[in-house]
Amino acid sequence: MNKHVLSSLLLGSALVVAVAGCGTTSQTSGGTGSSGNSAGKGTSSSSASGALPVQIPMSTLVANAKKEGVVHGFGMPANWANLGGMWSSFSKKYGIQTVYQAEGNMTSAEELQAFQKEKNHSIGDVGDIGIQFGPTAQQMGVVAPFKNQYWNQIPSQLKDPNGTWAAAYYGVMSFEVNTNKVKNVPKTWSDLLKPEYKGMIGFGDPRQAAENFDAVIAAAYAFGGSSQNIQPGIQFFQKLRKSGNWTGTPDGTSVLQTGQAAIEIRWNYLAEADQQAFKGHPNIQIVVPSDSTVAGPYVEVVNKYAPHPYAARLLNDYLFSDAGQISYAEGGAYPVRLKYLKLPSSVHLPPLNMNSVHFLVGNFTNAVNQMNSLWGKDVLGQ
Repeated sequence: MNKHVLSSLLLGSALVVAVAGCGTTSQTSGGTGSSGNSAGKGTSSSSASGALPVQIPMSTLVANAKKEGVVHGFGMPANWANLGGMWSSFSKKYGIQTVYQAEGNMTSAEELQAFQKEKNHSIGDVGDIGIQFGPTAQQMGVVAPFKNQYWNQIPSQLKDPNGTWAAAYYGVMSFEVNTNKVKNVPKTWSDLLKPEYKGMIGFGDPRQAAENFDAVIAAAYAFGGSSQNIQPGIQFFQKLRKSGNWTGTPDGTSVLQTGQAAIEIRWNYLAEADQQAFKGHPNIQIVVPSDSTVAGPYVEVVNKYAPHPYAARLLNDYLFSDAGQISYAEGGAYPVRLKYLKLPSSVHLPPLNMNSVHFLVGNFTNAVNQMNSLWGKDVLGQ
């Protein structure tokens, strides 16, 4: 899954210009199950999304969302934390067409930049971004405040008090291992430095992807650093590169399928999606490193300029409902309202040693500055 490749980290005062773009046509699903452009079978609202109240009665929300008939998601692909199941169940419940495929692999930065760029001819209604991008979304002025009916059950550190974003789920950094090629499965970050893994590890650019950025922080914690001191993580990847274990091969499902990499550093739910899709060809084992991992929350946002503002808010509400939260769990992600849920017996989230789990919350400006200044010089030798 390539959701956070080719992005830029836009946190605090650190602004790195990134490629931005959005397809003008998209495949649609749900509702009628047809495909076409973003207008689908519904009509776009002429009112500014940001002008609606922060809280809206459900009866009003549902009635107006059904009139709009469409909701368009950016950066919300089907294979990411079971979002495909969520899109389908939402559409069945409300009879609203969903559009999400063409822009599914947008990065966090690209989603926000598309909201901004297209504000006079908006396409996307909602987005799913790394929590690091929450403050950026506010600063850019592209997200509308909305508090769904489950707002009080979302931990305070995982939401903006004004309602512009809230975390719906999180994953933990893990090793996705092709055991057809790897005899001894690594258990810790230090293990990845062993000579037996030469040329086996796939990993992307942390300056361009939230997932990889978080992996560097996870490694930093393993070697005495933190989210505010990522130098130990930088040094680890410097050693990994020099050893030849990481050869510059990016991460992603495709490199495992082609054999370019046998070990990837990924969110556990992406690894689990691969595990299910591969069906043993190749065989995948997922390991949460025992010495340190990070939990990376992803937050839901409503485009301030959403063409379907009520449908956007109804989808947001659904993502935090029991049904939406269980959808995340079915995809291997940890729902933010977990303690309020009764999960189906078929759902088995990996147990976590919470003593080694570090939640990524707060201001990451310092970490982004360190990453931007050190990665190319220290790791890539550029």
